Amino acid sequence: MIVAMDKDSRNFGLQAHLDHLYATQPRRLALRAETPAELRLWQRELRAEIIRLLGLEGRAPLPPPDARHLCSEDRGDYVEELHSLDVGEGARLPVYLLRPKTRPPWKPIIVFHGHVPSVQYILGNYPDGQTERERLASDNNYAQALARQGYLVCAPEQRGFGERVSDQHMPGGCRHLAFSYLLEGRTLLGERLRDARQAIDWLLQSEDVAPGALGATGNSGGGTTTLWLAAIEERVSVAVPACYFCSFKASILGVFHCECNYVPGILELAEMGELAGLIAPRPLRVIAGERDLIFPIAGVREQYRTAERAWALSGAPERLSLGVHPGEHAYHHDLSHAWFRQWL
Repeated sequence: MIVAMDKDSRNFGLQAHLDHLYATQPRRLALRAETPAELRLWQRELRAEIIRLLGLEGRAPLPPPDARHLCSEDRGDYVEELHSLDVGEGARLPVYLLRPKTRPPWKPIIVFHGHVPSVQYILGNYPDGQTERERLASDNNYAQALARQGYLVCAPEQRGFGERVSDQHMPGGCRHLAFSYLLEGRTLLGERLRDARQAIDWLLQSEDVAPGALGATGNSGGGTTTLWLAAIEERVSVAVPACYFCSFKASILGVFHCECNYVPGILELAEMGELAGLIAPRPLRVIAGERDLIFPIAGVREQYRTAERAWALSGAPERLSLGVHPGEHAYHHDLSHAWFRQWL
């Protein structure tokens, strides 16, 4: 006997199922506030939940900042210093401090590299001339450029890159390290944020730092750390994440990305626009490339509308900005420097 079967009955692919999950997930802590007071209550609740998801809740306190100066190199209009910072549990963090030759106090900016071989790239230190030309064309030396603008730049090397890898490291990815932390009930992003907080503790104890000011910026994976750090760390007074802010749907779910981008459970709570909303009313400029293929501009604009609601409720809509350049997945010095000059 021949039994008629509709074509959908033999569709065993899972994309429709995943799209259904995304569309029907209630987003328990989506931004529904209607007053400034409700906004502040929502921010406290979502921030606490995000700290939990990152694996940072209930952790032992970080040790007192203990940095050892390892070496210095004169770079012309600033001095590049390498420090080794204790971040607890037997781990140390290499931190590059770019100290201007102008008179202090200096305004500090913590700067994060993305998925490049090491922190050296954003410092403007490249292995060969071709790499240098290619990277400078996309403003990849943004830590160096900010130092030349007179800021005190603190550039930590993120876990999974350069000198901060495990014995199971595979070139070009954070895969094994990310999964190792997940098995411990942590996330690789959370560990990077914990390092960043320790670097901030150390940075801000200096008498050479202008009080009440702390910028944060980075591109791609550095933009990831920047946005999440500013969301949970209120000492960040001005944030400029580049080439990261976008809907999770269009970027992290829609395009192949490194495992370090995934925070289990985030979409049960909120989308990217709500994450950014935790920063309001502090100044935030989102930098995006019109032709960025891995953080598509349509997803950027969609989530930016959610963020706009948060800054409007906070009474400071002028402190939120979307800076779109015509290029692809790249930083943009002018958009970044103008925002820091205005707000830091």
